[in-house]
Amino acid sequence: MPPMSLDDAFGHASRLAMLGWLALILLPRWRGVSHILSGLVIPATLSLGYVVLIAVHWHDAKGGFSSLDGVATLFQSRPILLAGWVHYLAFDLFLGAWILRRSQEAAIPHLLMAPVLLATFLFGPAGYLSLLLLRTVWRIGAKREDVVMLRVGPSWLQGLRLEPCLLAAAAASFALMAPTGLAMALDGRMLAEASVWLKPLKFQASLALYLATLALFVPLAGPRFRTSALGRYAVWGAIIPSFLEIAYIGWRASRAEASHYNVATPLDAALYSGMAVAAVMLTAAALAVAVGLMRRDAPPLPPALRWSIVSGLVLTFVLGVWNGLAMGGNPGGHFVGVAPPIHPTVPVLGWSLAIGDLRVAHFLALHALQIVPAFGLVVWLLTRAPRPGTVAVGAFAAAYAGVTLLAFAAARAARPLLGLG
Repeated sequence: MPPMSLDDAFGHASRLAMLGWLALILLPRWRGVSHILSGLVIPATLSLGYVVLIAVHWHDAKGGFSSLDGVATLFQSRPILLAGWVHYLAFDLFLGAWILRRSQEAAIPHLLMAPVLLATFLFGPAGYLSLLLLRTVWRIGAKREDVVMLRVGPSWLQGLRLEPCLLAAAAASFALMAPTGLAMALDGRMLAEASVWLKPLKFQASLALYLATLALFVPLAGPRFRTSALGRYAVWGAIIPSFLEIAYIGWRASRAEASHYNVATPLDAALYSGMAVAAVMLTAAALAVAVGLMRRDAPPLPPALRWSIVSGLVLTFVLGVWNGLAMGGNPGGHFVGVAPPIHPTVPVLGWSLAIGDLRVAHFLALHALQIVPAFGLVVWLLTRAPRPGTVAVGAFAAAYAGVTLLAFAAARAARPLLGLG
């Protein structure tokens, strides 16, 4: 019988591994088949093939593992290249079976695990990292009770609670900054005079802060709001669009393509429009929380605090959506005017110091839900009198809205930083 060709061996090994992955994804709990087949039989068979390939062909291989060039030389040998492929198939499948067992022990729904298994199938270690992240956020988000913010300190601070699903989403967005930051350190590609990974990193940080803020405010609206349709939207209407935006912007960054104002093809235009819809849905979650805080059955709060939180949430929705739509329809993108050859910008934020930049007003709008309540907290701590505190909060909220509108008007007039730059 003639010996099996390397191409035939490649096909047989790949089909065998695919059978194991189908068992993991489609038959995760069926009579232990997936665990026996994908966690034992198929990895052992592939490992046997690997050992045979190495035993037969290693003596002819050139190169080694001492340098990257040595590894490249080693894999110029087709038998060794096939052995490396079988090595990946065996260990990735074994890892996938281990990941499935760990997820079942943690009672993570299989629907959530399917993308993790797919990531393991395609990119191995990425699936392992995905499991670590998902298992951590699942432990936080699956809690039935709110997470206590602090157990020490002032009594009013000990009473604060955090909505677990929003807190888990905020933690996930924050954790994603680690691989994005590492990618920025290793990838030298630039887009619009900045690292291609800077925009995903800024969005992950901003969304982590946004989700954490909502996690703090939602429990203040009370349990009846939490179980209502609007209360569920305040949670999932924030979480789902957030990660759609993170995924879209990260995907564009990996291709060194613009995520915003990219309408080069009909598909690009449709994806950009979809991102705009997701952004409106995401911001509308803030308005939903504001409505919850104004319900008659909302738990009691000092007036200055309640009005500062409501004002901040409403300003974020109204000014954020209005400014976002105006910025999205601006022919020059977020810039207004002609940038000079030497274009100074604000570090990290990237705001122009030479021409109008609509992102200044957008930043102020989106962070109203943190800044205005922070002012309300300070007022309440300094004076517990309800009426003066409420008046001060109203005046500050009006002034904040005025500054945001001034920043927008200055940008439209092609002047930077409220016209002061």
